This record gives sequence, structure tokens and C-alpha cells, in this order.
Amino acid sequence: MRISLILTTSLTVTVAAAIGWSAGCGGTTTNATFADGGGGGADGTATGDGPNASACPPCTTDKDCNDGACAQFQGDSFCAPACPKGNECASDRTCLSETSVSGNQVSVCVPNGNVCGPSVGPKSDGGLPPGCDAGSAPPSTCGTLVGPNTSAGCSSCSGSNCQPNGCYGGWWCDTSTNKCHAPPSNCSGALDAGGGGSGCGSSSGGGLFDAGTGPITGSVGPSGGSVSRLFFSVIGDTRPANIDDTSGYPTAIINQLYTDVSSLNPAPLFSLSTGDYMFASTSGGQASPQLDLYLAARAKFSGTFFPAMGNHECTGATASNCGTGNQDGVTDNYTQFMAKMLGPIQKTAPYYSVNINASDNSWTSKFVFVAANAWDSKQASWLQGVMGQKTTYTFVLRHESSSASTAPGVSPSDQIINASAYTLLIVGHSHTYDHPSQKEVLFGNGGAPLSGSANYGYGVFTQRQDGAIVVDAVDYQSNQADPSFHFAVKPDGTPTQ
Repeated sequence: MRISLILTTSLTVTVAAAIGWSAGCGGTTTNATFADGGGGGADGTATGDGPNASACPPCTTDKDCNDGACAQFQGDSFCAPACPKGNECASDRTCLSETSVSGNQVSVCVPNGNVCGPSVGPKSDGGLPPGCDAGSAPPSTCGTLVGPNTSAGCSSCSGSNCQPNGCYGGWWCDTSTNKCHAPPSNCSGALDAGGGGSGCGSSSGGGLFDAGTGPITGSVGPSGGSVSRLFFSVIGDTRPANIDDTSGYPTAIINQLYTDVSSLNPAPLFSLSTGDYMFASTSGGQASPQLDLYLAARAKFSGTFFPAMGNHECTGATASNCGTGNQDGVTDNYTQFMAKMLGPIQKTAPYYSVNINASDNSWTSKFVFVAANAWDSKQASWLQGVMGQKTTYTFVLRHESSSASTAPGVSPSDQIINASAYTLLIVGHSHTYDHPSQKEVLFGNGGAPLSGSANYGYGVFTQRQDGAIVVDAVDYQSNQADPSFHFAVKPDGTPTQ
């Protein structure tokens, strides 16, 4: 998740006073002031660095936001004034339904013009499958989601604006969590029209992706390996909605994700993750049990697992920087990540690379794992050297997107990466999936509270016979791909059909 901070009590007062929610709900938004500094403290304390921090104070929970809400929008989590009536916002903001960091539907005054950062995730089409149009009767269910006019157990609203499903503003209810969900961008599961009509068009909005013909042969271990062709999955951002709430860990979701990956045919020999496996305070003792839950799910997949480090494996703040000699030092979150996630693949640093080459030596590839929340000059020198090694394909794994520039290692690693030849930058941090730029792809929908209309799922990367890498986003309930997301790139990252 793109959590930028865990505010201390004293800082919360400063932010609340500086923002002036009354101004944000009908007047002019004022500037917020933050402490100077270059990162987050060991408790996740904010430093004020960020995209337009005055209008977009980052947050972790509603407690950080005075009378406002901590909501996910424009690619991160920010404090915003509430607008329950829909008419309370200043002229520079719009009242929108968004998802809070704990997964609830909230109405907040969102700054106009994407001033907090670029919006990410698939665009909602109201949940209509292919073949539907404005004159068609829409489906009433989509996997575990039920539409506005179907009775369900969500409870995001009260009064006359409530829909039968317990949500408002056209949102759907997820019956597996009783949380409201933005209208699905693509219904990948078989549609049950119920009382909502015929379901339009075909009975399925998704499709099985083309993984090529024949099994994947070869072997991949902790140090890499050789394969007949590249075929791998990516899962990102798996954590409970609230800090230290290990009982609320999304165990069912991550279990299903790895069950889906293990059932793929052909079977991938390795899987990657973009980071954030916990939501734990650095002193609460919950990092280890949360990682244990993740690893129990990961054990359903028999292939080799290569994880990237996220900000939650430091302090939880996007601006945090862990490791010996760095500002936040060696936290329990960091220690447990190193021992439980990287220990089994014999990695002694939070950044590393592995080479996986063709069994017939016709191509080479490297997977480069950058730790933007454990950044130092040693990692910079290492990255410069490994990016200079010539391979046919280069995949860079980093938790934060290039837009999350408060992470200490994002901007400096971008400078090195962009000066080198590479195929794709694979990131997480936002709880959705997206293709934000030509050579960047985002998978962060692995169990953390979703932002926007995406469902939980994972990415699949397939090497085609012509050498192109094909990328698909797969829904965790149907195990089918979103046809609107499918794209392909050449080994140098340029688009192709």
C-alpha cells in the first residue's frame, strides 16, 4: 500500500491545525506545515516531503486526520475533509466516493487536477461485461460483488441515500467482506444475472490468457537458473486493513492467489512479489506472525519465490529508510523480512539480482530487486553495476512506483534505471493494477484494502515465440484475465502487438 506515514500525536495536531478542515469544506485550502527531514522515523513519523504536502497530507489511519478521513486516491493515502452531504467542498476540491485505508466507502473532498499524484488503476465501466450497453439490463452480481439493487450486508450509509446492498453512489457490496467496492471495471467471473436481467453479451467478461503451448522445462533456484521460456507471476501488497491486526490478515485472499498460481497450466517455475507483506508497528511484535501467514499461503506454490522489500518492511512510512547506518536503522519489521523472506533464498541484503537464461542459450534475462526503503550509496553502486550487465531482458522489481518520490531510493534508482536498457519496471504500493507508463506495470492488489474498481488478483508475464513479453492481469476468483488490460512489449520495452 502506498502508506506514507504513521503520524505521531504531536504531528497530528500540527497537520490538523494547518489544514483547517473548515476551509477545506467550503473555503480555501490552507498550507500544511510539516517537520523538516529526509525520511520517516522509526515509528513512521512524517517529514513533509511529498507531492504537494500542503493539500495532500499523507496518513495511515483516520486518527491522523482530525475530523477528516484517511482515504486512498490519486495513487496514495491522504487526509481529506469529509463531505457526507456532497456540497461541503471548496472550489478546488470535488466530493467523491473513495475507499478508506481500512477498506470502507467514504465521501471526501478530493483536490482537483491530480495534484496529489497520478490516478492509477483500471477505469470503472459500471461493471457491464462485453456486449452490454446503456440500454441493456446490467448483471446484478460479479463474483462476490453484488450490485446496487441487490440486498446485501454492507453498511456504508444510512438514510434515504442507501441502496439495497448497503452502499451508496452506485457502489457494489463485496459479500465476502461486507465492504463496499467501486463498480467493477471488468467482471472476469461468470455473471449471475439474478433479478438484474440477462447479463448482456457473453456470460464471462474475461478470458484465459495465452500462456503458450507445452510445459515450461528447466529449473530455477535461489541463485537463478535456466528455462525453456519465461513464464512467471507477480503478486503485490498483502496486509490487514489496520495496524497490528493480525487476526484481520487477508489469509483467504492470499491463499486463493497462490492456489490460482499453482493451478496454472503450464506451471510457472518461479513467482515474484512487489512488497508489503505486513501492517505492523515496529514495537508491536506482529511482523513475524503476519509473515508466517503469508508464507503459509506462499507454500501452496511449489516454485521458487523472489520477494521485493516494501515500505511496511521498514516502518510503514513511504519515506522510511532502514538498514544499518540508515536513518531508521534495523527495525523488527526489517529484521523479520530479512530472516523469513530473504533467508530461504540465501540473500543477505534487501536488494539483489538473479539471472534466468534460456536452456538453449538463445536469450538471457536478469531480475533486479531494488529496496527503495533501504537505500544507501552501497546499493546505488551495486545497482549501477548490475544494470550495466548486458542481457536480452531486464526486469526491475521495486515496491514504489516512480511517482512515489518520497521513498528514499525511488528518484536515485530511477536515474540509474532510466540510463540503462531494461524491459519493464514492475511495482506495487497502490492497491490496484495498472500500466501507468510504457515501461512500468503495477500489481498491488494482493489482499490489502483495494483502491478503485480493481478486484484482487495477480499478474502473469509470458514470453511469446517472437520474444515479446505479454502481460495480463488475472482475477483471483475466476482465474481469468482482464481483456482490457492485456499488452505486450519487446525485450527493450517498446510496445508491440
